[in-house]
Parts: sequence; C-alpha cells; structure tokens
Amino acid sequence: MYRVIIVEDEFIVRYGIRSMINWESIGMEVTGEASNGREALEVMAAGLPDILITDIKMPVMDGIELIAEVRKRSADIKIIILSNLEDFQYAKEAIKHSVSEYMIKSDMMPRDFEQVLLKLKGSLEAVQKNTPIPLPAALPEPLHRENLLMDLIERGPVQGQIDEHKLAQAGLADSRPLYLLHLSLSSGAEPEYGQGRAVIRNILEQIWEENTLGYEIFSDRQGNFNIIITAGSAAHPADSAGAGLLRKRSEELIQRLSSQCGWTATIGISGVNREWAGVKNAYARAVEAARQKLFMGNGHVLVYGSEELQAKVPPPHPLQISSRQIQSMVYAFQSRELAEYLDQLFGQLAVRRDAELVQIISLELLMILTTLWPDVSKDAEQVLELKKQYFDELSMLETLEQSRLWFLQAFEALIQHMKEMYNSDRNSIIKATQYIQQYYYQEITLQSISRLVHLSKNYFANLFRKEVGESFLEYLTRIRIENAKTLLTGELKAGDVGTLVGIQDPKYFSKVFKKITGVSPSEYRGLVRKTDK
Repeated sequence: MYRVIIVEDEFIVRYGIRSMINWESIGMEVTGEASNGREALEVMAAGLPDILITDIKMPVMDGIELIAEVRKRSADIKIIILSNLEDFQYAKEAIKHSVSEYMIKSDMMPRDFEQVLLKLKGSLEAVQKNTPIPLPAALPEPLHRENLLMDLIERGPVQGQIDEHKLAQAGLADSRPLYLLHLSLSSGAEPEYGQGRAVIRNILEQIWEENTLGYEIFSDRQGNFNIIITAGSAAHPADSAGAGLLRKRSEELIQRLSSQCGWTATIGISGVNREWAGVKNAYARAVEAARQKLFMGNGHVLVYGSEELQAKVPPPHPLQISSRQIQSMVYAFQSRELAEYLDQLFGQLAVRRDAELVQIISLELLMILTTLWPDVSKDAEQVLELKKQYFDELSMLETLEQSRLWFLQAFEALIQHMKEMYNSDRNSIIKATQYIQQYYYQEITLQSISRLVHLSKNYFANLFRKEVGESFLEYLTRIRIENAKTLLTGELKAGDVGTLVGIQDPKYFSKVFKKITGVSPSEYRGLVRKTDK
C-alpha cells in the first residue's frame, strides 16, 4: 500500500478528497491529514508518505513552504498541489520543487483524480523495480476513441463540425451514432477500477444479436458508464434500432448485472441521434432520463421524452418551504404535524418530477437540520460528526421515497433529543424568570439572558415560550409594566417611571403601557386615585 497524506485547511475539502476515491482498490491508504504545512510536518515525523496532496494557500505554513521543506527530506515523494484557478500564477512557484501534478479544485472529478493517482503509482512502482519510466507514446485507438467520446459529451463539436481525422484515429469514421445509453449504478455497487466496463462489455457480447449494430462503452467524469449504439454510415437509424429493441436489450443488461454481480442499475436512453455532432445533446437527454430514477425507482429502463417520465400535472405555483414553520414545529415537539408537512412537500415534488428541485429542497431541509442541532447540543464535536453523517447518508439516497423517509427519521430524532433535554432545561427557564423579576429595570436582551442560563439563543427563546406561555420579550415587558403600575401610584412622572422599569423612551413606554393595560400611564394614575377616594 502506498501512503498518502492530505493537507488542506478546509475540513470539508479534505473530507471530499478522502471520500471520492476507493483508496484500497488502487493500492493506497490515507495515513494522515493536516490543516496546514506545520501540522503536515508533524504528521510526517512519524513517517514520510509516498504521495503528498496539498493545498497552496493555508494559514501558519502555506503549501509552497511545505513543499520546500518536504524536498529537503526527500526527493522521491510525489506531490499533487491543489488550488483555485485564480491562484495559478502563485502555484508556479511550486514547479521548481518538482511537483508531480497540479489540479484545479473546482474542476477535480473522481475519475480524473483517480487517473492522476494511478499515474503516480506507476511511477513509484517503476522506481521500486529500478526500471525507467516509459515515455508517453502515441495513444492507441481505444484511448483515442475514449478521449474523443469524452470530449464530445462535454464540449460537443468545435463550431458544430466534427474533426474527421479524429474520428478516423478513433476507428469511428465508418459508423454513425444512433442512441446513447447512460448506465447509473446504485450506491453500494462500486466496481473496482476498470472492472465495470469489462463486466458490461462481457454481458453485451452475450446478449447482443444485432449484426448491423455496434456499441462503444466509455465512462464519464462522474464514473457512470455510457454506451453509444452505432450503425454503418449508410444505415438509417430509425429503421436499424428502435427504442423498443434498445429497451429490451437494456432490460436484459440490467437483469444480468443484478443476477451476476448483485448490482442494481438504471439505464437512461436518449432519443434518436443521427450524427456525431449530436452526441453531447444525446448524452444530456440520456442523463436526464436516468435521473428520473429519483421518482421511478432503481432498476428501470427510462426513455427520454416518454410519457411515463412527464410531470403528472403542471405545477400550479413555485414550491417553497418555510424554515420558520418547520423550526416552530420542531421546538413545539409536533411530530405528527411535521410529518404531515414533509409528506405534503414530497408529494408535491413527486408531481413536479423535477430532479434539480428535489436537490434544492433537500439541501434546504438539511440546512434546517444542521442549524437546529447546535442549538440543542453542547457537544460541538458530536454535532460535527452528526453533520458528516448526514452528508454521507444523504449522498447515498437515490429515490424520492428514500429521501422522504430519511428526513422524517432525521427530524424525529431531533425532536426526541429535544424532549430528553426539555426536563433538564426547565430549571433554566425558572432561573431566567426569577432573574427577570429581580432585575427587570436593567437592560436584558435575549442574548444576555440565554447566555446567563447557558442555552443557545434560539433554543432558549422557543423553550421559554413553551414553558411560560409567552415570549421572552412579552414576559419581560409584562413584568416591567406590572412594576410601573405600582410606581404610578406615587408622585413620579410617567417618563421617570418608564426609566425606572427599564424603558428609557417615554413615548415608547406610554405606547406599551396603553397596549397592555388599555389606558395611558396618566389615565391609569387617575383611575387609581379615583378608586382610592
């Protein structure tokens, strides 16, 4: 196993790098992490890595300084530097220290990253065997083909024209694309590098009966597999391969992947595509069809533009969620009402069949969850681990129903945690009311009173309302007015009375007093004196 150390000041980026690669399958292991260069050197004191992955801009000690120090210790460590596009000029400083690879964070995809790691692994193995590292040779035809197909689905043809020379190099000059199939494996079905394509090709060789049709298999940057159905240049696509035939072969492929490998696959099929120049659009349509597994479930063949994938009814209005309403239901322990709200929300998402909208709504709900937990937990480390768990679990969900159930369970777990805390925190509310009754004339804010009883501001505010029956501000104001009524029985001016009970603005004091008692301070004084006579 080759040892890897990751150095990056943002935890979420380190976590993403660690999670996007199946390290064991490529013969590597992450043996250490650090948030800056100095921490990295401390980690390396226990042993140098074979590969160092480091950011450039970091506090304490940046990537350039770190790389310089590492080179003093070893000239053999392979180094990958990560940076933002705007820092490229800064990154050039690292080149003089023999950096192996430079990658832009925003463009970094699992497939590209894995290929870079495998390339460095090959260099390390060559050094171990004391053999020269081979120089890059001309690309063989399969690699020409894969590079061309990747380029076509990402960028499309240059100015709408296909380079016939590149088609010839890729061995595709005498064929035409008919359909594009986008195959998406469910979470948990993660074939080793290169294994998935070999399995799919082997199954297609077993089930493919159409002598006039061919197929090309390649991966996209997300690691999903794509199959382009091709025919001779003189063939007529609509006659050679209809959607019915492709659906049948696709269903056979899904069934065999399940029975032979235990993999659950979904296949999205594009519409008819007659030219290589249209492959980018065909890919987009196939991906869009495959994404409808969110609503249809896994293990299906989904054809772009088919009636079954259309929204059931046109959306009557934009779909929005109310963060305040959800938070109120959580703080009020209204499990049933919240479950009904979420059921209705996901029901509307099912009607719309908009995969991007599902992602947006899911992120908003996740943000509400991760915002509420710090309010009700004093263990910051536990909350951080819970957030990581949430992101991991949510990334594994593939259908709308799975998402609905997950959010129901997550919010219910939060409510149950609040219920457990409720009894122990009731004394804090009693302490707060006692403090207000004693020091009502001082400046008391929600922030200061919640800090006094060691509760978060939002949690305290909601718990106070639940326990006392009115908000913190309503309670504080009522206590002040009750004391003001007593003072108004004497000879003090109304404005002075307001100041003595903590309300500095005479006009505001008069307004609040009348709102609560129904009369102004002077009218109240007159009524009291009239009663005393």
